[in-house]
Parts: sequence; structure tokens; C-alpha cells
Amino acid sequence: MEANWDDLRLLLAVWRRGSFLQAGQLLGVAASTVSRRLSQLETALGEPLLQRGVEGCWLTPRGQSLVEVALAAEEGLRRQSTVGLTQSQSELRGSILVSAGEGFAPWVLEAAHRVTSVHPGCSVELQVSAEFHKLARGVADIAVRTAHQGEPSLIYRALGKLEYGVFASADLLRRCPDITPATAATIGLLPPLDNLPQMRAAKAAGLEGRQIRVSSFTTQVEAVRRGMGIAVMPRILGRDLVELFASMTFPAMEIYLVTRPQALKQAHIKHCFEVLEQVLSEALAPGQPGAIP
Repeated sequence: MEANWDDLRLLLAVWRRGSFLQAGQLLGVAASTVSRRLSQLETALGEPLLQRGVEGCWLTPRGQSLVEVALAAEEGLRRQSTVGLTQSQSELRGSILVSAGEGFAPWVLEAAHRVTSVHPGCSVELQVSAEFHKLARGVADIAVRTAHQGEPSLIYRALGKLEYGVFASADLLRRCPDITPATAATIGLLPPLDNLPQMRAAKAAGLEGRQIRVSSFTTQVEAVRRGMGIAVMPRILGRDLVELFASMTFPAMEIYLVTRPQALKQAHIKHCFEVLEQVLSEALAPGQPGAIP
């Protein structure tokens, strides 16, 4: 038996999203329909296409081979549908799911804007998450990571280092011109974020979280901007703030853009990957705010 396009389309959706529920949402059908149809296909083929687990689904070798067929079929259909169209009508099309920590959200959104402005047939979904395992399972197409886990099935592109410093608002410094590490009100992070290497170094230097502690980097940055205290944060997030205590040093974090080789075979995902690489590389480039002692 050969799988028809409808079956392959369902399998592609599960591969791209990692679960029956998200595949159904992508295609506008019930998750139970996706599960039932693929189970029927597995029965007809006489072997499993997917491994099912509590955290989602991932492909078996047979499933992977069918996905390769499906990608080729999808590209063929896309080319056929654009025959005779003008160049502006035949631009890139398709959805891209990007997984990134909340601190990288502004740059992912900037890349998404650049892609969709030029190619309105593309859509970009940002999943704010620090869960590294999602990409290997196929839930996301592209991920921004701060660690290299060495998966041989993934492509890692090193973008640069995320440098850290201590920052405060200009308003806070006007009110407290003689601020020191011992007297500063620090906006701290709650566990497990307070165990990051940068946070441990801050504690060793005498910067403890006092009175206000939060579980979100975005909230921490906003509190500093409002003059509620100082905080250790990435320099790319502190460019509208003033850096303090230049003698303090903190461990840097290597930033990677990660994807699967199969994903880069899709032109719209490859283009988004390249645009996101450019945006993040620009953000991480030298040119940080001036520090004061």
C-alpha cells in the first residue's frame, strides 16, 4: 500500500508539531482524527510510523522515510501551484515555529516581522520556552539556545556570546548617586533561575536579591527600568540603562541557533533561519552601553 497525500499531510503536521493535538490545530482538524488516520496508515503498512509518549510523538525510521517523501511531494505541489504566477505571487509560503527563551523574544519577533513583511504567505509562531528537548522531538522548527547539547541529529550555529553586567536606570542613579553593591536594592530571581552561573557570581560579589524577587527575566528588566532596583542582566537587554560596577565580571553564555537538517530543506524555514541568524548576530555584536565604576 502507498500512502496518499492526505495521509502524508497528517504525518508532516505531527512531525512539525510533535503531537496529535498541535498537528490538529495546525491543520484545523480534531486530534482524534489525526491519531485515528495515522493508526490506520500504520496498520495498512504493517509497521509503526510514530513512537508515542507522554510528551508527544517522534518518528520511527519508517516514519522518517515517509516524511522525506512527503516533503518532496509538498515541494512539488508548491512549485506546481505557482506555475504562471507573477514573482510577487510566488514568494515563500508556510508556517515556522521558533522556540526561544523570553529574553530573546524581541529579536525573534524582529526576524518574524522581516520575514512576513517580505513574504506574506509565511507565518511565524514564537513559543517562549526553555525546554531544549522540544527541537529534537520535532515540535519546533528553529530554536535559540544557550547550551550545546551535542545532539548529532541537529545543526548548531554559534552566533556569539551573551555578556552580562549590572544595570540600573538613570532615574535610580539620580536618586541614589552613591550606590554601592552593599547598599543597592537588587531585583533578584527566584529558583531555579537564581542558580545560573551569572547569578551565583553576583551573590559571591555581594549582590543579593533583597525585598523583590521575580521568576521572569522580562519582569526583572521592567522593574529595573522603573527604578525599583539594580539587577544582573544580559547587556543586550540593558542598552537603555546604565551599567554599574565595571570591575565585576560574570560568565558569558554562548548563543546558538539550532534546527534540524530536514527543516532546512524547506525554503521558508531556511529563509527564516538565515534572517534570525542575522538579527541575533547584530544584537550580539560589540557596541555595548558605557559602564560607570
